[in-house]
Amino acid sequence: MVSGAVMRCLGLFSRTPRNDWERHNEGVARMNHARSSLRYAVLIPIMLLTTSSLLMAQNTAILSGQVSTGSGKPLVGVNVYISGTNIGSTTDETGHYQITRIPAGEHLVTAEYVGRESQSWRQTFVMGAKFTKDISMATKPLIMPGIVVTASPAGAQQPLTTLSPNVIRRSPARVSGELIRQVPGVDAVRRGPVGLDPVIRGLRETEVGAYIDGSRMFPAGPGRMDSPISHIDPNAIQKIQVVKGPYALTWGAGNLSAIRVETPGPADFSGKPFHATAATGFHSNINAADATASVLGASGKLSYWASGTWRQGQDYNSGADQEIPGDFKSREARGKIGLELTPRSNLTFSAGYQRQDDVDYPGRLLNADFFNSSNVSGRWQWRRTAGLLRSMDLTGYYNFVDHGMGNDEKPTALPGAFPNGNPRPAFDIHVDSEIRVAGGRFAADLETGGALQLEIGGDLYATNRDALRTIARRDNGMVMMRKPMWADVDISVFGLFLQAGRQFDNGVLLSATVRSDFVSANADTANPFYLSATDDGLDDSETNLSAALTVSKPLSRHWLLSIGAGSVVRTADANERFSDHIPSSKSQMAAEFVGNPTLNPERSTQADLWLEATYSKFSFNANLFARKMNDYITLESTGLSPELALSPPTVFGYINGDASFLGFEAAARYQATETLSLLTTVTYLRGEDDTLDEPALGIAPFGIEAGFRFDSKSGAFFLESAIHVVAEQTRVATTRGEIATDGYLTADISGGVRVLQNMELRAGIVNLLDESYINHLNSKNPFTGQPLPEPGRVLFTNLSYAF
Repeated sequence: MVSGAVMRCLGLFSRTPRNDWERHNEGVARMNHARSSLRYAVLIPIMLLTTSSLLMAQNTAILSGQVSTGSGKPLVGVNVYISGTNIGSTTDETGHYQITRIPAGEHLVTAEYVGRESQSWRQTFVMGAKFTKDISMATKPLIMPGIVVTASPAGAQQPLTTLSPNVIRRSPARVSGELIRQVPGVDAVRRGPVGLDPVIRGLRETEVGAYIDGSRMFPAGPGRMDSPISHIDPNAIQKIQVVKGPYALTWGAGNLSAIRVETPGPADFSGKPFHATAATGFHSNINAADATASVLGASGKLSYWASGTWRQGQDYNSGADQEIPGDFKSREARGKIGLELTPRSNLTFSAGYQRQDDVDYPGRLLNADFFNSSNVSGRWQWRRTAGLLRSMDLTGYYNFVDHGMGNDEKPTALPGAFPNGNPRPAFDIHVDSEIRVAGGRFAADLETGGALQLEIGGDLYATNRDALRTIARRDNGMVMMRKPMWADVDISVFGLFLQAGRQFDNGVLLSATVRSDFVSANADTANPFYLSATDDGLDDSETNLSAALTVSKPLSRHWLLSIGAGSVVRTADANERFSDHIPSSKSQMAAEFVGNPTLNPERSTQADLWLEATYSKFSFNANLFARKMNDYITLESTGLSPELALSPPTVFGYINGDASFLGFEAAARYQATETLSLLTTVTYLRGEDDTLDEPALGIAPFGIEAGFRFDSKSGAFFLESAIHVVAEQTRVATTRGEIATDGYLTADISGGVRVLQNMELRAGIVNLLDESYINHLNSKNPFTGQPLPEPGRVLFTNLSYAF
């Protein structure tokens, strides 16, 4: 229970009291633990505040002005900032802003506001000088992809479902999956130190479309050790967008929900020919160190960006001092080159490479020996401000992931006993898998001369997967099994879409989207059990139709009401269609699962209600949703015998069924003073597998988060802290091995100071109270049957320098 977790954190009673003396000793230990935590909480802000006194350098400039509508009405909550930095300001009730401590030199200044055309300009700043710039922002007809935004008047303008550059840069997250967990309604499955797999409102795996700079991403391994967004380091990420429903139909096919990760693009490059940053950091407990460097710039018609990151970590301790395997090594390099072809068009080339080695996966039967991930893409954009055709956007991409797995350091690598008690030898198990994805997208924006805006286009992707499992004896090298887990699986999807948006004079905004997808799937082989049940072989084709509608209506100057509804279709993935006696990431059991090539595509129909409020010192956002899943891909026992003597006796298969989900998220922010803001979020989700008559798998429990953020007037110092309260989860999918988890309370604190104008120091503590807790979605250790705990107290530091 939450109350139990709170009381444990405050040291009010013992977890396992046995007698008065032991109770006394435990009380003393907890008092010392609390004092230690309090010292950490006090020392860090004092240290940062002391250091900030060194930052009052005078060799900077000031930019101020007023932002208004085309008719001269002041705009409140406009975010004006220096691109590529964390220096910025927000307009007040009169539309005025002031940015201080701007380094001398030429910078790109950007002003952004929801529903208005963004403004950007390059300006040269001189030491000690003051500059004035008034801005007029015209109305921008929005085609909303189901993302309802709250324009916070105090601080960065940030949609509820977007992680901005400042949030990402200041986060202590070591991997992209930890970043995603910061979005309300979004969580991630931990199977090891990296590769956290996103879950959006109970939707998981290929139910969540994943994109990196427009490229569709899929995992390489059958066990999803790598999630689609795990092959990009947080240091390379500029922005993350999340669509929590069937409203990302123009992004690609089968997006029941979607995540889009973006790296810096030409619009983010400053006017300097050369701008560089370097950073290094360390996390205690998990003993993770990282170093990164990036360069970007623009000269004439050419712009560029390059980034490199090295990162590694070791085993970590939970709050109960349980050691959890967590070794990993990662190296990554990425880059972009932009070329302005004409004043109206530009071309961008992107490339990336990541290598991960020796990655522990305590939530899987095997560890990852390596990941080799590479991707390339090209994008052409054209735009103009008059005429019927306003813009065109063409993207092509290719990505490849090579993945090796083995059972070194797992119990199966040592002699033991089979489930029947007979002795068994030590096994040498290896799986080699790979995936290739090629695709592209084309879109064109049209304006009819009135308030109607259209977007038409299409996209496609083609995937090819292979996975081979080999089992041998370690004592004599005899091969006992060599068999495909996937056998040359091809899945291709081509889609066309049309989106129309109109903004009416009374402020009502209407957006409608329709999409049609054409699917082709085949494989060399599949499990004989399912082959005997179909006369169609392994070739399958589908035509799927999806649609969505959103309507927004201003209730007053400060309140906005929106409704949305959509129905989207997802085709079955390679695991669900063609897996051959391999574990399933849709279950918490280490059993064998077989694919079903006759599965129908899965349809998700969802309705949303959004309510938003924006005042000068207060903003609020609430989202209530209900979802019905038809042909929901779930699991049932098959009656087959397992292939491996080590496996449990029951073999499961994929079937179509039905499911339903209901939930809400709410967030509020209050600007208590010019420098202090208070924030809170609340999330709730309920899911039911109607076919199995039990709760849906992996439903995050009820949670509340409350915190504060302090930003100095000079922008040289910030301090923030948050408390996370999560309830117990007793509604579990027992047929899939899911077990109940306790509630818990954790606290985090962090801060940062800008040193010597171009240097920033950040430090903090994650899990300040050293609570022992389990995220309910985390995988179970297949050998112990216990879910993976999260790390205990982690102290982190990061030092960055820009030049």
